Amino acid sequence: MPKAKVSSSRSELSPKGTNAPLLDNKLEKYTEEELKEYRQVFNMFDTDRSGAIGLDELEAAMKNLGLESTKDQLTKIIDEVDQRGNHEIDFDEFCEVMRRLYEKKSSWNDVIRQCLDVFDQAETGSVTKRDFAWVLREFGDITDMTIIEDIFNEPKTRAHMHKLRAMSMEMD
Repeated sequence: MPKAKVSSSRSELSPKGTNAPLLDNKLEKYTEEELKEYRQVFNMFDTDRSGAIGLDELEAAMKNLGLESTKDQLTKIIDEVDQRGNHEIDFDEFCEVMRRLYEKKSSWNDVIRQCLDVFDQAETGSVTKRDFAWVLREFGDITDMTIIEDIFNEPKTRAHMHKLRAMSMEMD
């Protein structure tokens, strides 16, 4: 199988042809780095190098990712993304999907930060037993300190808090 060509030139990131200026306009909102990354992923799906991802290519890619989908499900995916009505996913359409996925990830990261902020009342970057007790009393209506300590000292609780903190630190 031929290797996917990766280039940093914006003009080389969009296919040549009569709609190239129109396509360039659609791609202006992306950085060179985003376009390069998206092109690499797109090329892995576009195995016939036609410049678009068809139903068969999407099906093969999904199987390679370990995801089983019916042709109807894949057709729906393409129809949701396909702005030209050509029943394929073109590069600019693919970029739009990637941007939406990134935005969803960013909004999830915001949720994680907000959760940590709720628990981290002392603003130390970690959740103390005191912070944890305050949240349970205020939001969980749990006032028995023995129960609060049992929950706080539960290995799963500690593991989740460490994971939450680690995820928050990775986002910074």
